[in-house]
Amino acid sequence: MKTMLLGLFLLLAAALPARADNAWVALSPIPYGFVVPAEIAAHLSTGPLTGSWAGEVQAAGARSAVVVYFQPRDGEKTILFSAYYFDAAAWDAAQKPDAPPPFGQPVLRVDGRVLSVMGPHDVMFDPETPDGRMVLQAVGLLQDPASFQPVE
Repeated sequence: MKTMLLGLFLLLAAALPARADNAWVALSPIPYGFVVPAEIAAHLSTGPLTGSWAGEVQAAGARSAVVVYFQPRDGEKTILFSAYYFDAAAWDAAQKPDAPPPFGQPVLRVDGRVLSVMGPHDVMFDPETPDGRMVLQAVGLLQDPASFQPVE
C-alpha cells in the first residue's frame, strides 16, 4: 500500500509543474478559456469579430464569437483562430453536407451548445523559429477539447 501511495504521489508531483506552466486565455464573450503554455499565452490577445463576416455569423445564430491574435516577437499581430459559440440546433442547421463546416471544427458539444474553432489557414511563421514553434503548438492544442475550459 505504501508503494502504491508513493507512486501516486510521484505521479501527481510530476504532473503539477506541467499544469503550473499553463495559462488561461479568456475567450470572452464565449464562456470558455483556451488553456495554453504561459509562453504562448503571453503572445495571445482577443478581439471582437468584425466586418461582414460578423454579420453572417450572427445571422447563422451564433451566441457569440471571438478572434484570437498571435503577436510575434517582431512584426504585426496576426489572426491565429476564431472561436464560435452556438446553440447546437443552430450549429447543426448551418452545416451543409456538400461543404466544409462554415464555422470551423467543433471542439466541444456540451449542454446543447457547440464551441468551434476556425484557423489558422496557413503557416504564418517559419516552423524553425520560436514564433513558428509556438504557433504549431497552439494549433495542436486547438484540436484537444481539454484545452478549452469553462468559465467558473
